[in-house]
Amino acid sequence: MNTYVKNVYTPPTGRAHYRHFHVPDEWNDHIKKIIGKDGCNFIRATKQSGCSYIWHHRDTNIIEVWGPHGKLAKGEKRIRSIARNVMATTENK
Repeated sequence: MNTYVKNVYTPPTGRAHYRHFHVPDEWNDHIKKIIGKDGCNFIRATKQSGCSYIWHHRDTNIIEVWGPHGKLAKGEKRIRSIARNVMATTENK
C-alpha cells in the first residue's frame, strides 16, 4: 500500500497498472466533497477497492487509479459511487 502525503503526487510508477477517466461535468461543483477532507474519500476508495493509489489532477480534471490490473475497474467504480452519494446528498439539502 502506498503511503499518502497530503497534496503530494506520488504514484507507484513501475509497481502498478494505471487507468484514468475524465471527471464528468456534473461533478465539477462537488469535486472537493467527492475527494473528501484531506482525501479521506479517495483513501477509503483506494483501500476498499484494493488499489494502490487514486489521485485527481486539477489542471486536467482527470482522476488516476493505480494498482493491480484486476482492481482498477473496482477503484473507478468506488469513486463513481462516492460521487453519486455526494451529489445525491447535496441535492437533498
